[in-house]
Amino acid sequence: MIRLVAPGVWICLVTMVSGYAATLWQTETTPKEEVDSLFGGLEAVKTNDFSVPVIASGAVRGYVIAKFSFTMKSEPLHRMSVKPDVFLLDSAFRTIYSTDASILQGAKKQDLQELTAAIKSRANARFGEPIVEDVLIEKYSHLPKDATRDGAKPKELAPAKE
Repeated sequence: MIRLVAPGVWICLVTMVSGYAATLWQTETTPKEEVDSLFGGLEAVKTNDFSVPVIASGAVRGYVIAKFSFTMKSEPLHRMSVKPDVFLLDSAFRTIYSTDASILQGAKKQDLQELTAAIKSRANARFGEPIVEDVLIEKYSHLPKDATRDGAKPKELAPAKE
């Protein structure tokens, strides 16, 4: 009888130990220091899509539709009591809005570099310390006013039939 029970207990014990070891191995997390060294202690914060009117000569000439991603230092980011994305969105909006309309309508590669640098400096000035490391463009396009619904000429309505 002992020859039958002992191998059964041994098999159960080995199965439990191997299951426990496999669980520990699969749930092992990377130490915080290693993660910080890989990513430099940075986190990404994305903005929602937003549109900025392009105004020239007192009239709306079109819209810039954009979406940005900001890489920010982790430690000051976690100390903030307010989410930073609203401040980042405001900085991006104000920078694009204050840019000359002729530059926005014919954006070139160097203009985008200047734009992201200006957004970064405005955001860091808003936070009071250099928290924003880089500004990445996810979406950026200029839409002329005539391509919008409001830019098209309104159709004349036919008189109502009685």
